Amino acid sequence: MLKQIVFFIIITSLNIPLLLSQQENADIRRGTREYKSENFQEAELNFRKALEANPQNTKALYNLANALYKQGRYEEAANILEGLAYKELSESKKADVFHNLGNANIGSQQIQEGIEAYKNALRIRPEDNDTRHNLAYALQLLQEQEQQQQQEGDDQQDNQQQDDQQPGDPDEKQQQQDRPRPDQISPQDAERILDALNQQEQEIQQKIEREEKQRQPLRPERQW
Repeated sequence: MLKQIVFFIIITSLNIPLLLSQQENADIRRGTREYKSENFQEAELNFRKALEANPQNTKALYNLANALYKQGRYEEAANILEGLAYKELSESKKADVFHNLGNANIGSQQIQEGIEAYKNALRIRPEDNDTRHNLAYALQLLQEQEQQQQQEGDDQQDNQQQDDQQPGDPDEKQQQQDRPRPDQISPQDAERILDALNQQEQEIQQKIEREEKQRQPLRPERQW
C-alpha cells in the first residue's frame, strides 16, 4: 500500500509540469480566439492566465502586447515588446516584435522611438514592405512635428516682437496711415483681392488633399 502511494506521488509530480503546460497552451488558444473575435479584454485575461503559469512564455507576452495595443494602451504594449526584443527569438519573430514596437511607439506619440524600432525590424528583414511603409509614415509624422514646432517658435517670436513694440511707435502709426480705408478700395481692387483669396483657398485645399492621399495609416501589427 505504501509503495502504491509513493508511486502515485511520483507519477503525479512528474505530470504536474505537463498539466501546467497544457493549461498554459489552452489559455493562449482561448486568448487567440478572443483576439480574432475582437474581444480584446477577454483575450488579455487569457494571455495573463497563461503568464501566471509561465511568466517567460514569449508567445503569451507577445499576444498580450497585441491585445493591449488594440485597446489603445500603447505604452503598456511597448514596455512588453521592449522586453521581448532582448529575449532569444528567431530572426522572423524578432522582426515582428520590432514592427509591433514601432506601431506601439507611434500610438503613444513616441515618433523617434518608433522610427528606430522600424529600422531595427528592417535590419533583420529588409524586404518587409509593411515595415517600410510604416517607417515612411513615421518619418512624415516627424517632419510635420518639426515643422509645427518651428511654426510655434516663429509665432512666439512674432508675439514677443509685438509686445515689445510701444503703442505710440512712429512706425506703427505710419503703417496705420498707409493702410487703405475700405472707402478707398475700388470695386476692381476688391474683386482682385477676392480672386486672390479664392485662389489661395483652393491651393490650401489641394495641398490638404495631396497630403491625405500620401498619408496612409499604419500597417497592422503582426500576430503569432
